[in-house]
Amino acid sequence: MPENLQIASKRTFFGVVRFLLLLALLGTIGLGAIMMVSIRPANDDPAALNKLIQIQHGMSAGQIADLLSEEEIITNPVLFRFVVRMQRAEKSLQAGYYLLNPTMGPLEIIEHLRYGEVTTERVVIPEGFEIKQIANLLADRGLADRERFIELAHDASLVFGDNVPLDLPIASLEGYLFPDTYRFSIGQSEEDLIAQMVNRFIQVTSGEVAELLEESEFTLHEVVTLASIVEREIMVDWERPIVASVYLNRLAINMPLQADPTVRYVMTEDRSRVLYRDLEIESPYNTYRNRGLPPGPIASPGLASILAVFDPAETDYFFFVSKRDGTHQFSETYNDHLKARRMLGY
Repeated sequence: MPENLQIASKRTFFGVVRFLLLLALLGTIGLGAIMMVSIRPANDDPAALNKLIQIQHGMSAGQIADLLSEEEIITNPVLFRFVVRMQRAEKSLQAGYYLLNPTMGPLEIIEHLRYGEVTTERVVIPEGFEIKQIANLLADRGLADRERFIELAHDASLVFGDNVPLDLPIASLEGYLFPDTYRFSIGQSEEDLIAQMVNRFIQVTSGEVAELLEESEFTLHEVVTLASIVEREIMVDWERPIVASVYLNRLAINMPLQADPTVRYVMTEDRSRVLYRDLEIESPYNTYRNRGLPPGPIASPGLASILAVFDPAETDYFFFVSKRDGTHQFSETYNDHLKARRMLGY
C-alpha cells in the first residue's frame, strides 16, 4: 500500500476512534445530566407537608409515576419511570399506603415503595363535628395531640404558611376539615392530618359546588358558614333544604338568624340545651345578638348541607321548633310559632 494511502487510513481510523470516544463522552455527560435532573426532589421547602398516597394493587410503574405527579410528589413522571428502570424496580413496587413528601428524591421514593408500606387506621369524621370534636376523636385513637391539633386548625398559616389553599377571611379552618372516611397512620403529624382533610374539602367542592358558586350571590366561605349551621340543626336528611330556606328567608329581610347552634359554639359549658342567659353571650358568633352570618363556620358540613344552601326548599317559613323526635315544626309567622311551641310543651 502506498505510504500516502497508509497515512490517510491511519488518520481516518484515529478520526473515527476520536469521534466514537467523543460520542461516548457526550453520552456519559448526557446520561449524567439526565440522572442529576431525575433524582432531584420536586420541592426543597423543608416545611412541605407529607401526603398519604395509596398505591393500588396492579398499578404499573407508569401509573404510579402519573399518580405521584398528580399529587405533586414528583415533577416529571417520564424521568421517574427512567429512574425506576435504572433501579430495575419495575416489578418490586408494592401496593399500600405511603407517607411521601415532595422533598424526597425519586430514589428515596422508590425505596419507600419497595419496602415502606404504612399501617393505617380507618377513621370516620362525622358531619357536623367541630375542630375540638375532631381533635378529641383523633387523640382517642392515638393519632394526634389534642391541644396541638386544635391550635393548628384554628390558624391556617401554622399549617400552610403563606400558601393557604383556600380564600379565608379568617384564620380558622373550622368548617373546612371535610367530614369523610379517612386512612390515617400513626406517625402523621397534626399538620399532615389537617392538610389531608382540607385537601379532601377542596377535592369535593371543586366540581358541582364550584359551578354553583359562579351563579351564587354568596362566597364559598358564606356558603360553608350557613351550611355548618344547617348541619348542626338537622337530624333527618329531608329537613336540610327546609332549614336552609328558613335561614335564607331570615337573611333576606335582615332578621337575626337566632340559631341555637351558633350560641352553643361559644358556650363554655358543654351542654346541648341553650338557656336564656346564653343568648346574652358577647360573641360575633352569637346570632341572637348579631345580624347576618357569623364570622365563619361552626362545624364541618357535609356536601348535602352545602348543596342545600344552593338549592333550598321554596318556603315562606321563618321559624321552627324541635318536636323532640329529630324533626321540627315549621311556621311562617311568629304567632304560629308560639302556638307550635305551646302545643309541643315549651
